[in-house]
Amino acid sequence: MPKTKIVATIGPASFNENILKNMARKGLSVIRINTAHIEPGYILSVSKLLNKINSDLNTKIGIMVDLKGPELRTGLFKSGYINIEAGKNYVISSANTNADITLNHDITKYIDEETVIAINDGKIHFKVLSVKDNDITTTALDSGIIHDTSRVNIPGRYIDLGTITERDKIFIGEGIKSEATFYALSFVQQKENVYDLQDYIYESGSSASIVSKIETKKGYDNIESIVNASDFIMVARGDLGVELPLKEVAMAQKKIIMESHRKAVPTIVATQMLESMVNADSPTRAEVSDVTNAILDDTDALMLSEETAIGKYPVEAVSYLSDISEFVESHKLSFSEPETIFTDRLAFSISLGLRRIVEGVDINSIIALTKSGHTARIISSIRPEQDIYAVVTSENLAKALNLLRGVIPVVVPKNYVNSNNIYDIINELSSKNILRAGQKTIVISGSPSLIFGGTNDIKVLNIGAFLGRGYAVGKSIKGKINTGNGSGNILIADSYDKNAEYTKFDAVIFRSCVSERIKDYFINNNITLVYNTEFSSNIMPDMEINVDSDTGIITYI
Repeated sequence: MPKTKIVATIGPASFNENILKNMARKGLSVIRINTAHIEPGYILSVSKLLNKINSDLNTKIGIMVDLKGPELRTGLFKSGYINIEAGKNYVISSANTNADITLNHDITKYIDEETVIAINDGKIHFKVLSVKDNDITTTALDSGIIHDTSRVNIPGRYIDLGTITERDKIFIGEGIKSEATFYALSFVQQKENVYDLQDYIYESGSSASIVSKIETKKGYDNIESIVNASDFIMVARGDLGVELPLKEVAMAQKKIIMESHRKAVPTIVATQMLESMVNADSPTRAEVSDVTNAILDDTDALMLSEETAIGKYPVEAVSYLSDISEFVESHKLSFSEPETIFTDRLAFSISLGLRRIVEGVDINSIIALTKSGHTARIISSIRPEQDIYAVVTSENLAKALNLLRGVIPVVVPKNYVNSNNIYDIINELSSKNILRAGQKTIVISGSPSLIFGGTNDIKVLNIGAFLGRGYAVGKSIKGKINTGNGSGNILIADSYDKNAEYTKFDAVIFRSCVSERIKDYFINNNITLVYNTEFSSNIMPDMEINVDSDTGIITYI
């Protein structure tokens, strides 16, 4: 699976066990529920189905409840719509029912002359001429049709509509009962909006993560403070493309991701990723380029909306995202490290040390033993090439970590909380075929592991039964032991013999020391050399071993 995670919106096209299972097999990480289009009871139904899928496939797919939030919209028109003519004046009001266009909120104190009001997803713009009482006199800048309850945007202006509606509270309650992993907050304009939702969720008994959707110019302007308050940031390009000129949206995406990554806050890029696949069985070249550039921008996750909610090809859409991500990531991209984090600077510093180790040593994987998930989140933010296995004892925490780039959550029995022996956990991972003999992994954890949290320990471990150790020159080798008269490709001898034919072997292990001249001989012949070797147990001909050139450790396979 690629390191970039995939969020898919559930809807009529995908609310099906077989379809969701196939989406999961293609790399689905999180299901998004858009509360703008559901009724109470829907989240519980999705949760029930998802629990079965997670159990059947041993996946850790979480639920993101996307809250509609308070919206500024037009009222109703006598004919259900109104024709707008450019250059003509129109009165907009929240109180005057005889106005040409009515609104569901009073906005007069937030605007003045020259303010531009955008309606119908930014298709029609009005310039404010005057404001008197609740009436706003405007002139239309565009021609077109406005239908009942059309979306209204006022780019660049803070409009206090509140944060959580009564309808939102119903779905938050249902999400808590369903153990939803994430809540996405729409139209975040300032950090106080995030605080309001966090307070409500925490007071309701949940510790779910908050995804702040940046889709207003005010939110974009306040991105730094919003990032500091959020668990995740979503680049919601739909409304952001209304609030900003279209030519600025791509650069805004880059800035939002960059600012988030500076503080180690993960990001999600959303809206029209593969929109043509609502009806087509493959994306356009432009869409593939868009997805590629989002990954190159350093996003953690990509999100599908209509493609999987109402589209004809939900499984194929997830598959394309997965395939594109895997291809782009195969080019070993190098991303900048976060500059700082506000909490646990020790864990951050240790993680930076981990980054240096994996750049200089051949490491197969990274194991993060984490109580809260914070360690895995920090490691994810430094973007190592290796898979990050986040070892936890909670299914809910595993689902939360499943949205982090490159993180694969692994749930171990709760009795490991009381174990001070890290090798008990390593053996558990080996039994799950996550770790294999002959591999080398980094384990980063607190001490004691999984009990109190905090990161203060880092180890490099060779997987397999320890056989011996020496000083190594050359590359790591796997093979069979040869004691002088067998067929194995790894020769073990007491000392160097100038008459021996060492070129027949891939590696030679000496118990004694060797000279620099002899080392050069093995280097020039591309033969791995281990010298000054001590063995902890008896060696047998044809025994399968691994020689790790980084550490000189020899293990059974």
